[in-house]
Amino acid sequence: MKLYRSQKLVRHDIQVHINSEALLGNVRDLRGLCSAGTKFCAVVKANAYGHGIAEVVNILKKSDVDFFAVSSIYEAIHISEMVEEQSIFLLEPIGPGQDVEQVVFCAVRSIHCAVDRVEAIEHIEKSLAGSSAVLNVHVNVETGMGRWGVERQAAAKLIDRIDTSEHVRLAGVYTHFATADEDDLSYSHKQLANFEAFLEKTRVGQRDDVLIHAANSAATIKMPEAHFDMVRCGISMYGYYSRPMADPPIRLEPVMKLQGPVVGIKKIPAGASVSYGRSFVTERDTVAAIVPIGYADGYWRGFSNRAKMKVAGRLVPVIGRVCMDQLLVDVTDVPGVSIGQMVTIIDDSHDSPCGAYGLAEIAGTICYEILINVHAHVMRVVR
Repeated sequence: MKLYRSQKLVRHDIQVHINSEALLGNVRDLRGLCSAGTKFCAVVKANAYGHGIAEVVNILKKSDVDFFAVSSIYEAIHISEMVEEQSIFLLEPIGPGQDVEQVVFCAVRSIHCAVDRVEAIEHIEKSLAGSSAVLNVHVNVETGMGRWGVERQAAAKLIDRIDTSEHVRLAGVYTHFATADEDDLSYSHKQLANFEAFLEKTRVGQRDDVLIHAANSAATIKMPEAHFDMVRCGISMYGYYSRPMADPPIRLEPVMKLQGPVVGIKKIPAGASVSYGRSFVTERDTVAAIVPIGYADGYWRGFSNRAKMKVAGRLVPVIGRVCMDQLLVDVTDVPGVSIGQMVTIIDDSHDSPCGAYGLAEIAGTICYEILINVHAHVMRVVR
């Protein structure tokens, strides 16, 4: 028997299979939508949208990627030793309460950081005083997203303050679209116009030393006029459109497939209830396979009696309540199911009922949430 001992808990029997060729192909196709020289920022926050941040960074670090974007300083620290030629872009703004050691770390490691207030610049200056270190910062201009962005007048003053700083350099100015994934792009075009007006008024757009960027995944695909100097792609890199598209200009291939083994087979007579709450009662003599995955692993309880999985290439229904760490599927019509046989839990196909789109529809959410919910203790396998 092989034992696994580690400070990091990983289940080796439940596996996320990462298709490296699909990931690289998606990046290549997304880059193909952009002009030559446009930089590519690979968004790997939230454990690379559930795919595994270490695995994704290690695949992409030797590809044509210029930046890796993360949400928190902790993600930046986590991947800093993995990244070789690319820069890291920290999306969560550095604030006046930021730990001094973290500010120093970002400056020394040349991590690009968002800032959203003058007080943050003062804090960075004090943190780096007496050294030759300079922190690269980006200003997020509010154009209609209504989140971290800095209102345009305040953003102009913030840029002026950065330009007088000894230890802070303006490396980028950007914005973020709120509705670029929708069919109606009128609001996105309004945001773009606001951004372009800001760039013109402040003359930032004419500076060769400042990266201008705005396009998220949806805008990269649908709004070439918003590409500027760099695009920031997250969900599309992993093989999904922000929402399904009828006739997309590129065909994205899902990167993730989640599988787990059959660990038990149970014969249930007709008329018997299954799992908690007796929410499912068999209408026939049933053969059920027990799969060791549940809501503790990121497979929603709301999938109970509604979702399907694949066994031997055939769709089988989830029956009864999804438990914390196990569930049952009806394999009565699948001959020869055996213990140890692998079950496809999340499929790597857009059209599959157990793909991320299909599960998102059942749950009344978006494919992002299905993907990122796959727990970090599930083993990631690169192929």
